[in-house]
Amino acid sequence: MWNSVIFLCGGRARMATKDPSADARESGESEPDPHECPFCGAYVASPGKGFMLHVEQNPECDADFETWRDRVADDVPRGWSG
Repeated sequence: MWNSVIFLCGGRARMATKDPSADARESGESEPDPHECPFCGAYVASPGKGFMLHVEQNPECDADFETWRDRVADDVPRGWSG
C-alpha cells in the first residue's frame, strides 16, 4: 500500500502519492506552479519567503496553511523547522 498526502492546490484538492507510476498515470494534470499560492491561486514572489509573506498578509491563506500544517505535522519526525 502506498502512502499519500492530500493538499489544496489552486482551491482544489489534489493527491500526491509515493508511487511515481500512479502519479504518472493521472492525465490532464500539470505540475503546480511554485509561484502560485496553493490555497488561493495568487502569485507569490518566491516559493519560500514570498509564500510565507503572502500567508502572513492573507488571513484566509494563513488559516488554510495552519490547517494543512496541523494535518501533516506527524508526517515529519521532530516537526517542521519553518
